[in-house]
Amino acid sequence: MNAPDPRVPTAAPYSTATATAAAGPAARPGRARRAGWWTVTVLAFATALFTARYLTLDPEVFLDQQRAVYLAHRGSLVLHVGGGVLAILLGPWQFLPRLRARRPGLHRLTGRLYLLAVLAAGTGGLLMAPRGLVGPVAPIGFTGLAVLLLLSSALAWRAGRRRDILRHRAWAVRSYALILAAATLRIWLVVMDLAGVPFEQAYATAAWTCWLINLVLAEHVIARLPGLPPTARTGRVPAAPPAG
Repeated sequence: MNAPDPRVPTAAPYSTATATAAAGPAARPGRARRAGWWTVTVLAFATALFTARYLTLDPEVFLDQQRAVYLAHRGSLVLHVGGGVLAILLGPWQFLPRLRARRPGLHRLTGRLYLLAVLAAGTGGLLMAPRGLVGPVAPIGFTGLAVLLLLSSALAWRAGRRRDILRHRAWAVRSYALILAAATLRIWLVVMDLAGVPFEQAYATAAWTCWLINLVLAEHVIARLPGLPPTARTGRVPAAPPAG
């Protein structure tokens, strides 16, 4: 029997440890996505439970500084809060790949319900924003949030109708990031209170930071969506090459 030629490299033995090491980098993004989904879902449900108290129309649960405004505009309040609660609860399930693949009909149904909820939340927000505290800074910030929420959701719907799935996902991420401003707002106010920041100053900044922070995080998520070209992230159509 001939001895192996030392000049010819031999394949390294393949072991379980080798397989685990090779799969490690590929598995980490999946674990990170699952952890992110669970974090967002728990935060969404906690926010929904906290905010749904406003639907009782009990003056005792209203913000002290806004109690009179809420009582005078119950219809707009119910529209805004009811739509927001439903949208924030439905949103996480739209981002489950297995649900989209196995139950596309359910995905479309919950998507339509989400859009109706967003329409209610955004319309109610536009009606309530001018009556907000710390004008004009906070009302302008909340108005911008409502407008962008309606716009991003409409663009997500349009892309879905055109079967432009990648662009649909990008706009859906932005839409839900804006819905999650309800959670970021409350976290920001708690942090500012612990830091000793006066309420009016904290509220004025929260009207902007609650959705600007979320949009920055949304763009971070969108940049990592699999198979998404740069043009799908922005919605711009690439320029045609010069003739000749």
